Amino acid sequence: MNNTITLLGEDDFLSAMENENKKWRNECVTRGSLSSFDGTKLSYYVASPNKPIGSVTIVHGMAEFWGKYHEYAWYLYQAGYKVFFMENRGHGYSEGKVKDPQLIYVDDYSTYAEDLRCFVESVVVPESKGLEMMLIAHSMGGAIATLFLEKHPQYYKAAILSSPMLKMKAGNLSPLAVFALRLYAKLFRKTKSIAPNQKRFNPDTPFETSSAKSRPRFDYQLQIRRKDEHYQMTGATFGWALASIKVHRDIFRHINNIKIPVDIFTAGQDHLIDPIGYDMFKERLPETKIHAFSESRHEIFNADEVSRKRYYTEVLSVLQSHL
Repeated sequence: MNNTITLLGEDDFLSAMENENKKWRNECVTRGSLSSFDGTKLSYYVASPNKPIGSVTIVHGMAEFWGKYHEYAWYLYQAGYKVFFMENRGHGYSEGKVKDPQLIYVDDYSTYAEDLRCFVESVVVPESKGLEMMLIAHSMGGAIATLFLEKHPQYYKAAILSSPMLKMKAGNLSPLAVFALRLYAKLFRKTKSIAPNQKRFNPDTPFETSSAKSRPRFDYQLQIRRKDEHYQMTGATFGWALASIKVHRDIFRHINNIKIPVDIFTAGQDHLIDPIGYDMFKERLPETKIHAFSESRHEIFNADEVSRKRYYTEVLSVLQSHL
């Protein structure tokens, strides 16, 4: 790890985010927008140190946004990386939301992957200026990144997948059940309606059932959501749920197209992701390295202090090994 980086603990996190990190965002992070393949406007952020040693693209998860990665991007920047972050369609300040902006919809994950291609080709590649490019993706972003790497293997030197959504626990439906659900959604025009067991934004979301184990980080991100309605997307639609079930098959249909090194970081207390997906990935691509965090919930970068510090240490070590 770059010895100039000081990882924030529980007690100093909120103060640092409101002071040093906020100053960094104001002075060193630029915001832009691009038109995707179908004209959808997508919001993105770039942070570039004076002499970058490489470039890192972050692909976020479902219902996430730039504010959730303020700390993560800051560490990468301090380690010398130029950081690229795009808010996926239907998230944050990117277009693509349905009439109820708290709901999340996509027709197919290939749409997300095409958005990422547009971002990479129009922003990341030209602004990386020949730097080695690495990819970090979390949860839903892991599914998006995997599809992208299968279709476009030429851009990135290595990838880190953090709790990637290779298979959802809620995705263990029989083909007949999936067919019935898809037929119902289409016949009754429910694809953009909220799916079962999903909820709209709750400003008093309980920490205890969240994907984080760091209370200050959970509070910081929830406060951002409370203040800005653009960040209050939380509930999956029927369309998103069906696309998320389908992407599991899509990923493993062409998984052998991935030729770059991949490290997968897994959470032992993950209530969202089925670990069978990790086993399948490793079986198909045996060179994949697995980093297991038995004490972490889904968001390892928001885990307990011991797990979190080990996570960032290993992430930065993996990146360094590919320069």
